[in-house]
Amino acid sequence: MVFSLCLRNEYGLILKETFMLKMKRKLQQLDQSGRKIRISLVGAGKMGNGLINQMSRIQGMRPSVVVDEEVEKAKASLIAAGVKEENIIRTTSVKEAELALKKDDFVISDDYTLAYKLNAIQGVVDATGNPPFGARLAKESIDHYKHIIMLNVECDAVVGPILLDRANKKGVIYTGTAGDEPGAIMELADFAEGVGFKLLAVGKGKNNPLNHYVTEEDLREEALSKGLYPKMLTAFVDGTNTMIELTSVANALGFTPDVVGCHGFETDVKRLPKQMSLKEQGGILNNYGTVDFAFGIAPGVFAVVTHESGEVKDLMKYLSMGEGPNYLLYRPYHLTSLETPMTIYNAIVENDATIAPLQGQVSDTVTVAKRDLKKDQTLEGIGGKDVFGQITSHRDQKKRNLLPVGLITKNTKINCDIKKDTFITLDMVELEEDNLIIQLRKEQDLLGL
Repeated sequence: MVFSLCLRNEYGLILKETFMLKMKRKLQQLDQSGRKIRISLVGAGKMGNGLINQMSRIQGMRPSVVVDEEVEKAKASLIAAGVKEENIIRTTSVKEAELALKKDDFVISDDYTLAYKLNAIQGVVDATGNPPFGARLAKESIDHYKHIIMLNVECDAVVGPILLDRANKKGVIYTGTAGDEPGAIMELADFAEGVGFKLLAVGKGKNNPLNHYVTEEDLREEALSKGLYPKMLTAFVDGTNTMIELTSVANALGFTPDVVGCHGFETDVKRLPKQMSLKEQGGILNNYGTVDFAFGIAPGVFAVVTHESGEVKDLMKYLSMGEGPNYLLYRPYHLTSLETPMTIYNAIVENDATIAPLQGQVSDTVTVAKRDLKKDQTLEGIGGKDVFGQITSHRDQKKRNLLPVGLITKNTKINCDIKKDTFITLDMVELEEDNLIIQLRKEQDLLGL
């Protein structure tokens, strides 16, 4: 994990990554020796495009292969990053791609298998946000002994534990990314526990207003104006994305939501430590070891900590960290894929993960009907018009036989009428049984991961 140093300002505790000098030095050494990090990126959307441009400015690191269904998007991303068109080779041939990389050229393709088949490639970044595809890409990359960096938290939240297990057996790294809220939260959690605090709760600010019933048609104009796919923005606004991100964090820490769907409260950095305390302490929580989200502190992430020592409490008061017993560690930003180079370096050079589901499937994002649904219709998944996600414990998911939202594929059908706001169970749907993500989840559940 990334170890960090804290600096105090008026916003709370901000992380300053102390390993950056080490990273810079080692990357310079790799570059000078002709052994720079070469990665494949799958998905040249907003996140992928940002990563390509960032990597192009980092010595010793290279986005050598860019894959997208729309190959011209991959080409445009590289050109925007300063790559000359004559140095971009479009191909689906492994032999041709290997030759291009030997010449230090860049490869673009619509064949995702090229991302992990090339000997010169050390790691694969999934920036698609598509759970079924992400499961296939991660499994096949791991099978080919490639480190896998998941910007696809949607996939991680539902089959991350089995993918991590497979990666461990192959001796490669499976990791979420720095910059995404789960990775940013994990940095705070690692810091807190690393210096001796007890971690009570973690969470994130919500950037968008919450409307469970919004559709991509409602948001199409806004999404396009922001350079986003309408389904992506829909998943942000209807809350599914927040639930999925918190599930990823929960599975890394062994935490669960305090209530189904979280509290989702209004706050600021001064009020938050008190609010995120037990009810008997004047807060909103029934239990500690929880994940949650809040309005009023976006785009920040937070960790709530405490300490048993009276001396430490006295020092925290002296440091203007509040009266206690709970204290806030707060980072007021996350830079999404612009921070992913830290994870790439950490995985490939240091052989370490930024965030991974080390505790197994402790929590789940399950499926709730966004509208009345009719028998025999195909179910539209994340960011669609049919459902939204809610986080709950994995124990609750199993007890109520609830459908994890990430298991919905293009061919998922419902076998009965379902009323709006109903939690959808596995026996209400016909899953695409031959889809890899379904098979992986069944294997994961069977193994108890």
